[in-house]
Amino acid sequence: MATRSASSSPAAARADAAERSRVSTDRANDGRRGWRRRERAILAAGRALIADGLVIGTVGNVSARHGSELRITPTRRPYETMRRRDLVRVDSDSGAPLTADARPSRELPLHLAVYRARPDVAAVIHTHSVYATAWSFLDAPLEPALEDLDYFGIGPVRTAAPAPPGSDELARNVSQALGGSNAVLLGHHGVLTTGGSVDEALVAARVVEHQARIAWLVRAPAVGGPR
Repeated sequence: MATRSASSSPAAARADAAERSRVSTDRANDGRRGWRRRERAILAAGRALIADGLVIGTVGNVSARHGSELRITPTRRPYETMRRRDLVRVDSDSGAPLTADARPSRELPLHLAVYRARPDVAAVIHTHSVYATAWSFLDAPLEPALEDLDYFGIGPVRTAAPAPPGSDELARNVSQALGGSNAVLLGHHGVLTTGGSVDEALVAARVVEHQARIAWLVRAPAVGGPR
């Protein structure tokens, strides 16, 4: 008479179910820990933007993506007092906020457009740093290029065509001008940087502002500046 194999016994089935449940729980815990790290990085970046003079007040925005979700800074919330609970959860596919009574940055469409165009990007930072923003009014690439742009893997910094803040037009223009680089100037507006992490995007924002300062110094004699 044929006997039932051990692998199909009720005990084995319960063991398999328990193992699947454990694996699922471990993955969920890893996901939560991963988001805690990313959320803390977003908050730290926001405070660094203020400390470095890359933004003033509540302007600018920071986001991070992981899996099918992203977190983005809320609108008009001071970076100095922002907490993890203030960050807005967003479905990265639909763009719909997943946080009750959410008020995400108005530049959410800009962040979503970049994430959709660049699967390699895990973080986006938008600043209004002085020298780089001033250069954005020239409607020209940020030049001359320093070796820093290659050293930090940023690539050429082009300037996107101007468009109203928060608009779909701005999102399209910026994602197109960004191309495969990790930084772009928003025409007559500011700067956007990307990276594989929030820290990488923050470094890129600092490098672009440094590059812009040097670019203006090089240009100064030609426009009657310091000699």
